[in-house]
Amino acid sequence: MVDHPHSKFILPDRTYQGLVRSELKKMVEAAGFTGHRLGEVEIVIAEITSNLVKHAHKGGEILARPITTPFPGVEFISIDKGPGMSRPMKMMEDGLSTSNTLGQGLGAIRRLSSAFDLYSLPAWGTILFSRLYRDKSQESPKHLLELSAISVCKKNEIVCGDLWTSAIHGKKYRLMMIDGLGHGHSAHTAAREAVTTFHDSPKVTPVEQLRALHDRLKKTRGGVVTVAYIDEINQQLKYSGVGNITMKVVSPARAHGCLSYNGIVGHIMPAVLNDHVLQIDRRADILILHSDGLSGRWDLQKYPGILQHHGMIIGAALYKDFDRGNDDSTILVAKFSK
Repeated sequence: MVDHPHSKFILPDRTYQGLVRSELKKMVEAAGFTGHRLGEVEIVIAEITSNLVKHAHKGGEILARPITTPFPGVEFISIDKGPGMSRPMKMMEDGLSTSNTLGQGLGAIRRLSSAFDLYSLPAWGTILFSRLYRDKSQESPKHLLELSAISVCKKNEIVCGDLWTSAIHGKKYRLMMIDGLGHGHSAHTAAREAVTTFHDSPKVTPVEQLRALHDRLKKTRGGVVTVAYIDEINQQLKYSGVGNITMKVVSPARAHGCLSYNGIVGHIMPAVLNDHVLQIDRRADILILHSDGLSGRWDLQKYPGILQHHGMIIGAALYKDFDRGNDDSTILVAKFSK
């Protein structure tokens, strides 16, 4: 489960640069960074903010959060709307810099990061992802199923009503996403109750899990929920959902939308609720879930080569173009490692 939602820092021009750097440094220090490693993170922050104000049309925004798992650290996602890069790999050469920046270059950000990726399209913009652990020697662990998530609260809220969680049993994975009804503390309380139930009362099938969630969420305002079980050995997805969580299986060859029933878990459940089964190809298919803070009318075919990138890049591209801006927004990307 995402342990903290991402905070959003808008950087429309250079007048905001000092303030954003200061706020990001406070977050990093609160996450326990000190000494030389703190200095390295400050270089990353300086390069990210400089790139936004010097190269992007009307600046951009940074999503940032402290992380506790798998190791303590921080995470940054830089998003802009253009002009994009025609040669992003060239720009990542260590030491390359333009427009009188620090001379560190994107290559230095990559070198200092525990996990890094970059995606750019001319006339569309650029997304940069950097995750830095307090202990630089630690590397992001490799799992058969890599889960990447972005979660952003509705404006002026400090807690998120969207939550997701997972459980691993050998080569079988259980995923759940809930969007608590509304937003704010009451929605967050409902979502936390769902997460607790998911782990305390695991069920054999998604439908059984939904019914257990329904019973426990009656004392809350409830929410919309999708539960997905992935069997990596048999390459099978079994799922069921109630409400408007969007879930799609995507690959270079297809995009398969997944069904969901009308209702609110904890209040109104359909009389008939079935599990749905879908065969998946672990070499190509990616599972994406998101709350209705994002429009579901997206097509990853419009982003050449993006399926080969880190799940955080995929999620950030969808957030960039399809966030509605009037609700909590959460995106979960599940990719099998190659």
